[in-house]
Amino acid sequence: MILLVAGALAPVHAQTTPAPAQPSGNSALNAELFYLLLIGEINALGGEPGVGFQLILDAARRSSDPQLFRRATDIALQARSGDSALQAARAWRQAHPASREANRYLLQILVGLNRTNETSEPLKRELACLEGADLLAAISNLPRLYQRASDRRAALAIVEQA
Repeated sequence: MILLVAGALAPVHAQTTPAPAQPSGNSALNAELFYLLLIGEINALGGEPGVGFQLILDAARRSSDPQLFRRATDIALQARSGDSALQAARAWRQAHPASREANRYLLQILVGLNRTNETSEPLKRELACLEGADLLAAISNLPRLYQRASDRRAALAIVEQA
């Protein structure tokens, strides 16, 4: 998938002493959620990605954990199930409306499924979050993002509107 933001990585400085361990908070993981995740991953990795996807997405909805939404979306993408990936990305963004990652996944999946007419709102959200060089980089990447759109005039209209 094409990422819209070309971000700069900050240099990593080696620490001379290990950081103190942070106390872990209570996990939202209970027995039922653990079971869903375990069976979901077993199915996803064992040749039943559709079943695994449904179980992981159910766990994501119950826990509202963004990592589980991402995992459900990734399982659907790996299984080449665009409609399932779209379902997971929409559920993710509905659960976390301010998540830029969920919005980017949704935008890229919509473009990948050639649903250009549905990309206006996610594109506007993505561009609204950017400034300066990041905004210019995102704008310069838009032609690559929409290059496979079957209706190029509609894609152009959506990009101009955004």
